[in-house]
Amino acid sequence: MKQSKIKPLELADISKYKGEIYGISIIWIMLFHAIAMLKIHFTMGFSFLKPLDAFIGYGNMGVEVFLFCSGIFLYFSYFRNPNPLVFIKKRLSRLFWPVVIITGLFWVYKYLIVAHDTSLFLSKLTMMDFWVSGDQQIWFVACILVCYLIYPYIYAYLFESKFLNSFLRLVILLAMTALLTLVLRSTYPDVYSNIEIALTRFPVFFIGCYFGKLVYEKKTLPWYINLICLALVIFCFVILELGVFKGVWRRWFYMVGGIPLTFILIWVLNFLKFKPLNKFLAFFGTISLNLYVSHIMVIKVYQMSPFIEHKRLLHFLVLMVIFIIIAYLAELLINLITKPRKKKVKETKVTT
Repeated sequence: MKQSKIKPLELADISKYKGEIYGISIIWIMLFHAIAMLKIHFTMGFSFLKPLDAFIGYGNMGVEVFLFCSGIFLYFSYFRNPNPLVFIKKRLSRLFWPVVIITGLFWVYKYLIVAHDTSLFLSKLTMMDFWVSGDQQIWFVACILVCYLIYPYIYAYLFESKFLNSFLRLVILLAMTALLTLVLRSTYPDVYSNIEIALTRFPVFFIGCYFGKLVYEKKTLPWYINLICLALVIFCFVILELGVFKGVWRRWFYMVGGIPLTFILIWVLNFLKFKPLNKFLAFFGTISLNLYVSHIMVIKVYQMSPFIEHKRLLHFLVLMVIFIIIAYLAELLINLITKPRKKKVKETKVTT
C-alpha cells in the first residue's frame, strides 16, 4: 500500500491566484483606511467582532502583500521582453492613466482653477510631490513608480550579475537598503519623516523581485512551509498588538507577516476552490490600482464636504460603492484608450 505524500507548496500558485491576491490586499487596504481616515469601527457594537476590527486595523500590511507580488510579476514581464525602455514605457502607462482619469479633474480644479499653481499641479501629476514635500495622498503610486523605474537595474543585479549567488546578492541589497534608511533617519529626520511610509517598503519589493524567478520557474517548497508561514503570521500580529516595535522597526516587521500571509492566502484559496469567491476577488484585483486611487480621492472629497461624519459605517459603505464604480468605469475607459495602441503593436509584430 502506497503512502500518500502531502502536497508541497507550489510557488506557481501565486501566479494562478494573482487576481485574487491583489483583490484581497486592496480590499484590506480600503477597509484599513476606513478606520485610519474616517474612524470607522466594524464591530457594529458587538464585542465578539473586536478581533475583526483589530485585523482590519492592520490592513496597511496589505501594502506588503501588494508590493511582494508586484516584485514577482515584474519578473514575468521583464523576462519575456528584457528591453528597459519598452518595459518602463508600458509600466508608466499603466500608472499614468488611472491617476489622470480618476484624479486629474480634481487636481485641475483644485490647483489650476482655484490655486492657479501650475508647478504644484505638475508635481502632483508626476508624483514628485510626495518625494519633495511628503504629501501622502497617493503615496503608493509614487512608490510603485520608483519601483518600476529601478526594476531593470534590480533584475540585472539579482539575475545577471556573476558576483556570488542571487540569494546572497539579495541579502546584500537588503542590508544596504536598511543601512541607508537608518542613515537618512539619523542625518535628515525631516526628509525621512516625509517619505518613510514608502522608503521602508522597498525591502519587501526587493524580496518579491527575488521570488519572481522562483515563481516563474514553478519551484516548489516543502509542505511544512505552510505551517511556518502560519506561525509567522500569528507571531507578527501578536507582536504588533503588543506594540513591541516602533517606527522604522515596526514598518520592517510588517514583512514578517505580509510575505508569509501571501502563501497562507494561496493555501486557503486552494482549500476552498470556490469559483464565485475567486471571481469576486479577481474582479477587485483587476482594478486594484484604480481602486487605490479612486478610494483615496473619494474619501478626500468626502472629508472636504459638509456631509462628513466620522464613525458612520453606512457612509463608508456608500462611499465604497462610489469608488468601486469609478474604478470600474476608469478601467473601461483605459481599455478604450490603450486598446488601439495594443492592436497596432500586435500588427507591427506580425508584419516584422
